[in-house]
Amino acid sequence: MSPAALFRPLGALWVLVALIALLAALCAAAVREAHLAPFFITTAGLAFVPGMLVLAATSGIRVGASALDALGLALLAWVTAPAFAALPFWLTGYFSPIDALFESYSALTTTGATLLPADELPRSLIFWRAVLAWLGGYATLLLAIAVFAALDRDVPAIRRSALLTIRQDNVLSHLPVAARRVALIYAMLTAVTWLFLLLAGNELFDASVLAFAAISTSGYAPADGGLATNYGALSTAIVALGCLAGTVNIALFWDALRDRSVLKDPDLAGIAALVAGLGVLYLIAEPGDVVARFVDAFFVVSTSGYTVSDPASPVPVAAVFVALVGGAAASTTGGVKISRILLLWRRMGSELAVLSDPSSIVPVTFRGRPARDTALIGIWAYVLGFLACLGVGALALALAGLNFETAFLANAAALANAGPLLHETHGLGWNELADSAKPILISAMILGRLEVLAAVAAIWALFIRK
Repeated sequence: MSPAALFRPLGALWVLVALIALLAALCAAAVREAHLAPFFITTAGLAFVPGMLVLAATSGIRVGASALDALGLALLAWVTAPAFAALPFWLTGYFSPIDALFESYSALTTTGATLLPADELPRSLIFWRAVLAWLGGYATLLLAIAVFAALDRDVPAIRRSALLTIRQDNVLSHLPVAARRVALIYAMLTAVTWLFLLLAGNELFDASVLAFAAISTSGYAPADGGLATNYGALSTAIVALGCLAGTVNIALFWDALRDRSVLKDPDLAGIAALVAGLGVLYLIAEPGDVVARFVDAFFVVSTSGYTVSDPASPVPVAAVFVALVGGAAASTTGGVKISRILLLWRRMGSELAVLSDPSSIVPVTFRGRPARDTALIGIWAYVLGFLACLGVGALALALAGLNFETAFLANAAALANAGPLLHETHGLGWNELADSAKPILISAMILGRLEVLAAVAAIWALFIRK
């Protein structure tokens, strides 16, 4: 692989960060915070110059990479882009350097963990972290399409779709086409959510932040507290629908234009089952508004962490478990992904059938495709790797000074990219954690977004492989 295969797409990403920094500068001027606009313009310049230099230096060079090489690109992207994006948080004086990095990585990985409440921040910084989360959601979808679809070519966890067509010898060959298609769908979903929020009576700024955060399932809001308390039942329903769009496989929207049978996709049934199960547990533990309980349950499944009226989770253990499962593959949610859990469930059924009749052969199929044993072993390895990161991360946080319960819940929330989960299950804010814990949590956010084993493979591709 030539260096251009890594640095050209990386340069394009830095330029994109610069462009949204300019958008944030315009927002600062529009909300009467023009004194903060120079900080965003400075960030735009610092990201734009190296990005354009890389693009100019690699102009005309044919870019190609295997799935493993593309993982190295993904790791570099998740490490470098948030470093640029952290500058406004720091330069404005609201965050220390480590806190600025934490906020930036939290936003771009769509984790949504915040160190300062929205009520204590200028509106331009609230907009900045929401638009960063939106960009991170888009990057997450491209990662799933360009890399994970290639790595999982023998696993039917990511549905086959024209949107996900790739060449195994050159993963990046399809990236420009996929980037345009995903951008079109992602932008349209965001625009529809934004328009309905405006029609529901929300201000332009509030509607923009909620639309960006809902589609990216990051859970940001212009004001702290429950959605219904601040914006009403109608806006809460619109945000929930936006989160649903971010929770399902992005390919469903592309394929639905040609085939309505995609609405029977097993991911949708799995998400519905998780919402129903957690909602029933919520009602049993704390009877009340039935609709609110099930909407709260859905927000946990989507890993967005919104709440209807901002209560603590009545069943913390179940909420953590469901968030760790997460939504569909090729979505903006975190977690293991429901399709992998469904595949393992099918595998369990197959094994039980063989135990009852040792002479039988019960193949595992999913979405009408056979799942090879080697692929299922890969899924088991991923799940075990995820659990290992959950335990090792909690241990590292405990050694950093957190009590074990807090360490486990904080690491689970970071690994599942579900930042608000810490407050919902433990009543603790991220700002109450020691600075020594933040680098560990940032690592967990990146591991969760790169899906653990892929992150290990990316490190191997960059630094170990000869």
